[in-house]
Amino acid sequence: MSSVVAVVEVLEGRVVTAGGEGCGARYKGRVIEGTKNATVGQFIEFGFVPSLKIGSNYFVLLDEYKNVPLERLPDFQSRCRNVLPYLALVGIWRGAMEVTSSADAPERRDAWTVRPVRRVQYPIGTRGQMVEGERQLVFSDMVNRMKQGSPDLR
Repeated sequence: MSSVVAVVEVLEGRVVTAGGEGCGARYKGRVIEGTKNATVGQFIEFGFVPSLKIGSNYFVLLDEYKNVPLERLPDFQSRCRNVLPYLALVGIWRGAMEVTSSADAPERRDAWTVRPVRRVQYPIGTRGQMVEGERQLVFSDMVNRMKQGSPDLR
């Protein structure tokens, strides 16, 4: 369902409005791990949920803004089209999963973990580990299992 899959470091973000109403946020991030249609070092802009932390790393699932369904907000896409970037998080807030543990050391990819997001179905059997008292998913295992289930990620 995603045209871009990557781990990005969020470098900047700002809340945007159109016609005096909120449209979410625009983010600029640097790719630190490219899985699908993204290369390390590439800068990408995406939106639109205003809850990501500047300086944090996220495993993002992105698609063209026009392809992200927003049935509950029928005028949102036409009203906000000009203030939001080309790419948007799929699944609204569920398309961004914070990468924790050793994400600030790309050479330690094997030690990355992902903080699970509610209402997301993760691949069955994904290994987990405790990080600061919280059960998190092992990033490399999660991505490998996703690749097994999706020919686009192979």
